[in-house]
Amino acid sequence: MQTNFSRHRLLGLAALATLLHACGGGPKSSSTSGPDGGAVPTNRINIYLTVESTDLRTAVVRANLNDGHALGASYRLDGGDFLRACVSGVCRSMADNDSVFTPDYIARFDYQSGVDYVVSFNRQESQNAPNSRVALPPAFTIVTPANGQQVTDGDTVLVTWTPGGAPARVSLSYDAECKYAAGSPSFLGGTLSTDSNGDGSESVRIDPIVDFARFNATSAVTRCSIDVIVRHELPGRIDPAFDDGTATGIVSRKVNLDYIPR
Repeated sequence: MQTNFSRHRLLGLAALATLLHACGGGPKSSSTSGPDGGAVPTNRINIYLTVESTDLRTAVVRANLNDGHALGASYRLDGGDFLRACVSGVCRSMADNDSVFTPDYIARFDYQSGVDYVVSFNRQESQNAPNSRVALPPAFTIVTPANGQQVTDGDTVLVTWTPGGAPARVSLSYDAECKYAAGSPSFLGGTLSTDSNGDGSESVRIDPIVDFARFNATSAVTRCSIDVIVRHELPGRIDPAFDDGTATGIVSRKVNLDYIPR
């Protein structure tokens, strides 16, 4: 099943974030937003942890700490609280990305498959959470189509990769930039499918992507640059000191399609 999002929807989400901030929905202090102005207890904090590699060189460890509520708040670490990531004996402090609304903490390492990237949450006034773990799936290569392959209306493209990915979950998505005879380009994206049978291949129809670019457009689409992204994902585990959260290891690759209308 394919789902789509557009630049206009992203602008709407940005406006919502601004509204939340205006209503006091910005990040909270990890050390002073708890009971009686003290530290937030670790067992009331959720962690969303990813380790992602888009090439053979680098893995990006990213963590967000939040209250777990829909439209809730993230925590900005202060008062001596900090996150640290380690892999194969190499450790680095995780740096705040300086986001106004949803601070993420990031560290970069060499890509390594099959070993745990370990993230520890270290605290001055509440319980430590030293053992959240994520392993990356093996690297893979997209075999077909060729990068930059030209496509047009009515085409279906067979995307294949090797190795197939099992036991990782494999999903396909897309990002596209489309240009028009008049006006500004649009940026859109969405999910495409999952490789549920694990055969290392999925068919991608061009028409639904371009039809979405044409939706509400005031002039004809003249060209689209479409990136098809294949993601292999492995679940990790979070430290039991946290209230809840997710941990995911992701290896992704992309291939570009050049759409020109008939």
